[in-house]
Amino acid sequence: MPSTKAVEPFALVIQTDGWFELADWSPPTTAAAALSCDLAHPVTITRNITLWVDQEALVHSLPVNVPATRILRTLGAARAPYFGPVLFTGRTDHLAACGADGLTQNQALALIEQYLTRTAITIPQQRQRTR
Repeated sequence: MPSTKAVEPFALVIQTDGWFELADWSPPTTAAAALSCDLAHPVTITRNITLWVDQEALVHSLPVNVPATRILRTLGAARAPYFGPVLFTGRTDHLAACGADGLTQNQALALIEQYLTRTAITIPQQRQRTR
């Protein structure tokens, strides 16, 4: 049976100025390291998508992340402002070396497309692991 994990797992970092970065999400990468912060907090957006935020963004007076907020609206997420850079990964998985599954390239590109078109589209589902 073929492997069900993405060959190259990705994460999508979105800066407050609208800069998008497709980042490598291979171990030993962590959300805190990807966000250049000390404490990263996961927020479940959908069953397949997790948003990671800097828990100390308000303390450091970081600006609202408008680009991320626009994507979250198209995903139907709760209307809440998120401050500082954010990180999108796959679903949270405590067994995964990075704390969450990576995004496939298609999932990451779908998130970017949602920002550009501001329309809700279906995010491809991750394949299930087999053990």
